[in-house]
Amino acid sequence: MTTAWLMNAVGLFLTMTGALLTFLYLRASPRFADKFASPEASRAYSKHRRLLIIVVGLLSAWLVVQYLGLILV
Repeated sequence: MTTAWLMNAVGLFLTMTGALLTFLYLRASPRFADKFASPEASRAYSKHRRLLIIVVGLLSAWLVVQYLGLILV
């Protein structure tokens, strides 16, 4: 095990952890769409929030797969 491999493993682990924590925060965050004055703003906020959760979830899943590949290979 070289120093470069260890540094890469630690960096990937920290990035993966940050992405997972961001995903969990977004998924459990309160919904503010009810507080908007117009229905268009409420729909736009809900759409953007849902897309952001999907993107961060996919990023987290990809980082978990990479980290498992790094550990197992």
